[in-house]
Amino acid sequence: MAPASKPPVNNMNKGESSSNFVSTANSRLLDTIRAIRVSVGDELSDDEFTRLLQQMELPVESGFVFLSYCDRFVMLSVPRQELANWYQENGRIVPAREQIVRRIGEKYGLSLCQPPDMLNPWPGFPNPHHHLQLSNQQEAIIIVHPQYVKIRAFVRASPTHSAHVAQKPLHTDPDLLQDLSALYQERSA
Repeated sequence: MAPASKPPVNNMNKGESSSNFVSTANSRLLDTIRAIRVSVGDELSDDEFTRLLQQMELPVESGFVFLSYCDRFVMLSVPRQELANWYQENGRIVPAREQIVRRIGEKYGLSLCQPPDMLNPWPGFPNPHHHLQLSNQQEAIIIVHPQYVKIRAFVRASPTHSAHVAQKPLHTDPDLLQDLSALYQERSA
């Protein structure tokens, strides 16, 4: 009987195929996704790239698991949340969770806002739920919701709003997902 082969280590070099990529326990989730996106180039649509990543063994970091990639954002799953512990009666986020996000924003130099989840609420739903958004001067960087979190992986290399403008990786602090995980530790409202 032949010995089982060991999976490849996650050392992606220029020109190395992403199909040979298997994560290790020490991989950082966002860095891994950015590296794979760069390695596969622009020929894959966001949907195709999502499907490719779903076939790989991506690392789990601070309880966050990859769900999808779209419009330069990585969407991650979060632990199941009790929505009553997130929302006030008027649909806005409870102050305790807003304060956690405010501290994260201050740490990373991002501004906080709390837009509604629906821009045009239904007549029978006058107080739509909101989410928390951390932004730099150009665009949203982190979107916090009780059912998911989205983190921008790439920014436009130019401040223009052209969809075909070059992109560059948005490198995040190694502690970002750990910082965000504090939001998803269930607590009473």
